[in-house]
Amino acid sequence: MGTSPIPDGATVWMGYGGPMEPQSTDTFDAIQVDTVPTPNPDALMFRVTEVLVPTGTYEYMKGSEAKNAPLAQLLLQHEGVALVLIAPRFVTVRKEPEASWARIVPPLKDDIRRFLASGEMAVLDTGVTLKPEERTEIERKIIQILDDDIRPAVANDGGDVTFVSFDEGVVYLQLSGACGTCPSSTMTLKMGIETLLKEEIPEVQSVESAGA
Repeated sequence: MGTSPIPDGATVWMGYGGPMEPQSTDTFDAIQVDTVPTPNPDALMFRVTEVLVPTGTYEYMKGSEAKNAPLAQLLLQHEGVALVLIAPRFVTVRKEPEASWARIVPPLKDDIRRFLASGEMAVLDTGVTLKPEERTEIERKIIQILDDDIRPAVANDGGDVTFVSFDEGVVYLQLSGACGTCPSSTMTLKMGIETLLKEEIPEVQSVESAGA
């Protein structure tokens, strides 16, 4: 995908712990942040070359608890930003419908560059997840297919899909990032993910959104 033609801006912004220390001009300019459009007109992906988190994705909404995610805190303080999804090498920002990308993209890019220059990790506490042995065989198969075939494709559009549960033939998934409110999210679940899982795992009867 090509990058967005939206130009960078040059404004001083507050950091997650107060005003951010000025970075050297050479260091700041060397940090590349590319904007990539997504199928959701209200979501934009900011692709970086540095590692933001070792693995996984982390989603934060305005007004939610984000004390363990300094980058999310920093970006959510901007007017018009509704949600931030942090992945290893990209950040997806979802804006309020009435907000203008032309106005909010330049300061968001500046903040991401300054944060990367600080050397901090974007998420400080990744929490606890179930160990593989605590999953059933069917659940492990579902997660393997999601990780190998589904999540990489969804990540290219600035989103993520995570396994929530499997109950009586129904797979419950959580769509996040650009996919969370994307007009095509239902089609993604039904036409894409459900079709593949039913073909590969006979026990799967349908796929539903965990938030439905």
